[in-house]
Amino acid sequence: MRKEVHRHFYQGPEAMMDEGQCYYNETIAFFYNRSQKYLATEWNPISKLVMGLGITVCIFIMLANLLVMVAIYINRRFHFPIYYLMANLAAADFFAGLAYFYLMFNTGPNTRRLTVSTWLLRQGLIDTSLTASVANLLAIAIERHITVFRMQLHTRMSNRRVVVVIVIIWTMSIIMGAIPSVGWNCICAIDTCSNMAPLYSNSYLGFWAIFNLVTFVVMVVLYAHIFMYVRQRTMRMSRHSSGQRRNRDTMMSLLKTTVIVLGAFIVCWTPGLVLLLLDVVCSNCNVLTYEKFFLLLAEFNSAMNPIIYSYRDKEMSITFKQILCCQRQENVNGTTEGSDRSASSINHTVLSGMHHKDHSVV
Repeated sequence: MRKEVHRHFYQGPEAMMDEGQCYYNETIAFFYNRSQKYLATEWNPISKLVMGLGITVCIFIMLANLLVMVAIYINRRFHFPIYYLMANLAAADFFAGLAYFYLMFNTGPNTRRLTVSTWLLRQGLIDTSLTASVANLLAIAIERHITVFRMQLHTRMSNRRVVVVIVIIWTMSIIMGAIPSVGWNCICAIDTCSNMAPLYSNSYLGFWAIFNLVTFVVMVVLYAHIFMYVRQRTMRMSRHSSGQRRNRDTMMSLLKTTVIVLGAFIVCWTPGLVLLLLDVVCSNCNVLTYEKFFLLLAEFNSAMNPIIYSYRDKEMSITFKQILCCQRQENVNGTTEGSDRSASSINHTVLSGMHHKDHSVV
């Protein structure tokens, strides 16, 4: 049967494969050869080096994002919905580290040993982690938009609602990652296969890329609206008390941090998503030349958020040091000893428990 399939395929376009025929029993090499995507046969020094660096980056991604989650858990200043969403973003990046770790051991020559099911699992894990990250960033943008326009520092969303949001995010992410495995692929429509992802259909990749790019645009619009609003109110209230200015500065610190996180995500992922669209709409574009570079860029994004938090939020940085040095927090109620720590908390913490009932930004 397999010889007959190959014989019909290589006769030319006029000898098309049987419409509706499925190829679940074919090898991965069959799909890669058809899409003209290179499939290595043996390890060379460069591929071994890339694999070693990739595994090292994956380990850093998992440890760094685990550190973020632990920091938010143990520090009561971070026990607010915005930080729970940031912790969930760290969980998505941690999951991305696991997905890339699995990819590292199933790439290169090892790709040949994959079955159709394990190849779809490999790609589905990465799709799930990306969808979770995008959904978390959108949830954070919506949360910031609501709090700013209600003139609050903290959202009044209950912990139960935050849990519901997180459950929805992961449910949607798992479904999006599993869609190709349960049917939206090209295994039964071989002429619709993508070049970059030889078992994915062009229609799914187009939908997935457009969905994420549109979400990026929505988030950018939300943050642009927020900054325009805050800027207008700042100009109006420039003469008000120092306490109100301090609340405003704290709010702006968080906005800048989340915008930097969003900006890094968009910069790292947009080239890859655009490349997917080019793969779908441009048959003459040599997308395979840039594929690995953009995948590496996307992988590094999962390691960037803990670094951003370390430089942008001194309270988070202090908590990181306490965890790494196995130190206890001086006071779990939200205050610390020493004027330097107190000043740092006021000026740099994103959602400070030190603010009382007055959460107005102006």
